[in-house]
Amino acid sequence: MLVIEFVGAAPEGMTAQVIDRMNTDISDVRKAVTHAKSLFSNVIVQRKHKPLPHGFRILDGDGREVASWSIDE
Repeated sequence: MLVIEFVGAAPEGMTAQVIDRMNTDISDVRKAVTHAKSLFSNVIVQRKHKPLPHGFRILDGDGREVASWSIDE
């Protein structure tokens, strides 16, 4: 199981703030990245009740970052 964390823009030298977090039963990192990008573009940026994310990171079951993406890439 992987965890997708949607994060705000990180101030210089700081860690990005987690805006939203979701568990997924996807175990393949590439598929999880594709899924997170789809959520980012189709669902996450359309919400009005939370701040808009700047990107996401994907964590494994031990909490280690295995992938990340931001709109700056």
